[in-house]
Amino acid sequence: MINGDVNEFVDGLYFGDERWFIYKNIKYFIQGWVEDGKFTLLLDQMNPDPGTNLSLWEETKDMSKNKEVVECFLGSKLFDGKNFWDVEHEIEWVDD
Repeated sequence: MINGDVNEFVDGLYFGDERWFIYKNIKYFIQGWVEDGKFTLLLDQMNPDPGTNLSLWEETKDMSKNKEVVECFLGSKLFDGKNFWDVEHEIEWVDD
């Protein structure tokens, strides 16, 4: 991971921390939240046109299964048919 520690990046996802990152010149935003005992993690593509945010992926499960939600994101082939771990060395962690 460019500009950050990949383990710190991932660890924050388990708590729903907001993360901004760039992969192949496209900015993404991932965030999580708890509502009614359920944990949701949502990935949005924020550009090339910031006015047209595009939700790419979302998963919701009971809060007790928040780890499964994060693992699902990490394993999903969202980046050119590759998962997060396949491309993490090309991902740049940025501040919005």
